[in-house]
Amino acid sequence: MARDENTAQNTAETGSVRNAIRWGLFLATIGTIGFRLPRLFGEFRQWREALRGDDPIGAENWHTILKVDLLASLLVLALGLAAFYFLRPRSKATQ
Repeated sequence: MARDENTAQNTAETGSVRNAIRWGLFLATIGTIGFRLPRLFGEFRQWREALRGDDPIGAENWHTILKVDLLASLLVLALGLAAFYFLRPRSKATQ
């Protein structure tokens, strides 16, 4: 019986599965955003170059691609931060 109590106490002290999922989702969010940033910068540069040239259709296309990728990145960030917030450890009083 004492061994079961010690095991449960050690598990509670080292962290829970919920906390591991929380940090894993947070790191996946940061990784996804970090992976998409260079592409966003490249699309921004392409859009600016198309604006300087005589290609209004190309500039509009690059602007649309830039907006879609930026919104997708912001959505991933918002979902990741929401998951990180809602999976936070609860205080003892609210349990």
